Amino acid sequence: MEGPDFSHRVQHGWQSVRRARHSARLPRYLATAVLLVFLALGARAAFLPPPAGTAPRPIDHSADAPSQDFALQFARAYLTYDTSHPGARTQALLPYIGGQLASDAGFAPTRGTQSVIWAQVASDQRALAGGRVITVAAAVTTQRLPLYLAVTVDHPRGGALQLVGYPALVGAPAIAPPPAPPQREPVDDPALSEVIDRVLRNYLALAAPDLRADLTPEAQVTLPTRRLQLQEVSEALWLGDPGSGAVLATLTATDSGGVTYTLAYELGIAYRERPYVEFIEVVPTDT
Repeated sequence: MEGPDFSHRVQHGWQSVRRARHSARLPRYLATAVLLVFLALGARAAFLPPPAGTAPRPIDHSADAPSQDFALQFARAYLTYDTSHPGARTQALLPYIGGQLASDAGFAPTRGTQSVIWAQVASDQRALAGGRVITVAAAVTTQRLPLYLAVTVDHPRGGALQLVGYPALVGAPAIAPPPAPPQREPVDDPALSEVIDRVLRNYLALAAPDLRADLTPEAQVTLPTRRLQLQEVSEALWLGDPGSGAVLATLTATDSGGVTYTLAYELGIAYRERPYVEFIEVVPTDT
């Protein structure tokens, strides 16, 4: 007859067998779990769009100082010629065009000379062909109006500057007329009007000690480099509501040669025991 010890051994044996079976099946369970995870991720990628912001953004090769200098130097070489010495222009253009373009960069003057009086960058835009279209405004000796030469420059990150194709003669950037000034309230405080007149008179006359008497202790003011004589403050308007702390003053002044100027100055106004001026048009220590 089987005693209790036998039953205990049988039960313990079944427990050992179950543990062995589970241990044997564990790698299969893990593999199945990993497979299910990958299948779930694949289904999510197939049916759900990626979250916003995860797509790589195109690199914006914005124009920089070297690109603008490249365009300016090329424009000078391109627009300068002396047909009695054509080789000089070819040599001047060679560093910019290499062997990719015609040796004259597509511009072959047949007679005379032309020099560049001044040149500056007029606009900078993205080029559909790659790089930036940098338009150079250049005054030349052969005509009154400046020329506008659009030069496409590519400057890859960490790479050398490159001219992209031939340049283009284009028009000047569009200029809109100034908008009509907004309606503003005139300054009607006699004490403030007197301070405005006195401050501008002393400022234009370069009279620093007299000017300081009407400035706040914190005011930072540097004087102009040309002495003028105030003729009249023709208008003083509040910038904002009356008492807002800023006034726009329009005046006429003359220099030692009798030349007349119409000028406009923004003045910062601070009321203490009387009106004082905090700044005149600009704050020279600001950025």
